[in-house]
Amino acid sequence: MIKIAILNLITLATLFANDLVVAGNDAMIKTTKVKATKSVYLGSYLAQGHLPADATFRIDAPLEGIVETLGVNIYDNVKQGKVIAAIKSPKLLELEAEYINLLIEEEYNQNELKRLKPLYEAAVVAKKQYLMAQNISEKYKTQLKFYRNLLQEWGLSSKQIETITQTKKAITDIKIYAPISGKIADLNIFPKMYLQRGDHMMSVVDTAKTHLELSLPIALAKELHVGSKLFIGESPVEVESIAAKIDPRTQTLAVHLLSKNGMSVLPEEKKNIKLFWPKDAYELPASAIVSVDDKAALFVKVDNGYKLVNVTVLNRDTSKVYVTSQTLHTNDLIVTSGAIALKGAVEAQSND
Repeated sequence: MIKIAILNLITLATLFANDLVVAGNDAMIKTTKVKATKSVYLGSYLAQGHLPADATFRIDAPLEGIVETLGVNIYDNVKQGKVIAAIKSPKLLELEAEYINLLIEEEYNQNELKRLKPLYEAAVVAKKQYLMAQNISEKYKTQLKFYRNLLQEWGLSSKQIETITQTKKAITDIKIYAPISGKIADLNIFPKMYLQRGDHMMSVVDTAKTHLELSLPIALAKELHVGSKLFIGESPVEVESIAAKIDPRTQTLAVHLLSKNGMSVLPEEKKNIKLFWPKDAYELPASAIVSVDDKAALFVKVDNGYKLVNVTVLNRDTSKVYVTSQTLHTNDLIVTSGAIALKGAVEAQSND
């Protein structure tokens, strides 16, 4: 009945140069005021957690030995620099003992050189004896350098080796420190366990760098850009990247979202999320939108009838649609019932 009533208005319809208006007024056409919004609901999507390569740290045994202490449990949160384990190595202690013994012998030889030098210069001591002491000193220096490198290979830092050099005391165990602040993602050791060098001990992940990957419709993904601000519920996120290649099966684009406050989703976990866009838009009844010449449009009540206005649809569901338009205003009345009939009148005018 609505369509028949509208079509009867075609004889009164007017085509203007700038605006397409279906003239007339019909009581069966229902209108409502345009409602402005600052939050566009983009829908519910299945997202998966991912971590960049620099957010995962694998910790392997730096030396052969026994797990003396273990300071963490699986899934514990740790601060960067926290001692998370200590390894005691008999082989390392043996190397340290040899290094300390060389230090003592080298120190003794240096004292002997100091004693011989003035005697040599005064021609009291034979040249051969002094030069022999010099050669022994060079030998010790070479051996000490070799052992320093060897101790570093076994997991000691330069600072630790310097401490041994100064104190001439062995470091009984090697402490393992958390390389970053994060969460213990896996744990493969226990106290008193014997480790071979290179055995995997644990991994630490920086969950704050977790980003979400989700597939968005092409039209929506094209409206976004790197750096676009969005919300998952009330948590702010930012578009980190948008895939350059369309998934031919689903006709979607992969979009990565990053939150500086950390995600509630773990790496590889899948979760349904509700996505919102903090954007100035209009929230309208879905029945108001029609397609004219493959473009989204709606009808606005004007003095002489109903004006066709093109809009950009950001998202829609069964009852609502979110649009942007430079010509809509919050005091406009839009057609919510009878828009299809008005569209028919417009197409009839075009055909005439």
